[in-house]
Amino acid sequence: MSRENILIKTSWISTIGNAILSASKIIIGLWAGSLAVVGDGIDSATDVVISIVMIFTARLINRPPSKKYVFGYEKAEGIATKILSLVIFYAGMQMLISSIQSIFSDEVKEIPSAIAIYVTIFSIVGKLMLASYQYKQGKKIDSSMLTANAINMRNDVVISAGVLLGLIFTFIFKLPILDSITGLIISLFIIKSSIGIFLDSNVELMDGVKDVNVYNKIFEAVEKVPGASPARRGICPARRHSRNPCARTPAPAGRPRYGPCGRSAGNRRN
Repeated sequence: MSRENILIKTSWISTIGNAILSASKIIIGLWAGSLAVVGDGIDSATDVVISIVMIFTARLINRPPSKKYVFGYEKAEGIATKILSLVIFYAGMQMLISSIQSIFSDEVKEIPSAIAIYVTIFSIVGKLMLASYQYKQGKKIDSSMLTANAINMRNDVVISAGVLLGLIFTFIFKLPILDSITGLIISLFIIKSSIGIFLDSNVELMDGVKDVNVYNKIFEAVEKVPGASPARRGICPARRHSRNPCARTPAPAGRPRYGPCGRSAGNRRN
């Protein structure tokens, strides 16, 4: 099966699974009167949007290069990952506002119905299965988008576990406000996750390397070969053991600068 087909198939499975989980949590959360469960359902709804974007992106990145995009459309995956992080951030902020309003509201709060606990347990099991499947497929085809979404769904499991814990304490101590406080904590977790995904996508968009120590490993391997020299265009041998071994050295006048892979800096793709 091709990379595109795996990406599309995985995205469809994620879309259907998250749609079921989201609808069940929002409907039952509203019926049971649990803000935390509703918020968890909204978070799952963002996963549905994420999956739809992944399906669209999977078809886009495999288009052949054009006159306008001579290096192809592979960068679309990194751009889509950034958009997903903004969607997650928006959902987190909306939930944060709703939770704060609920905490300081003068309305009499009621203890949620016990059915909220059962739908939360169902959500935890479902999310674990979806996250594990997406992460495995993401690593298989080296897709940052699938991996990022798998991490997001893994965070959803933690969120749902927090909702479950909050519900249990709400029933034990008979304090409905604990449900709103749980929703507040969950919203902060969602916001933190979105910021992390946003920053990680910068590496792919800017042709970066997450672990720059790989350059030191390459130099060490080359030095073990008799007669081989680790020096390359654009990499200063004196900086091989520095914290930034891929830093470029100034090029002589009239000569182009070269990056770590030997490509002219002026011809690097954006």
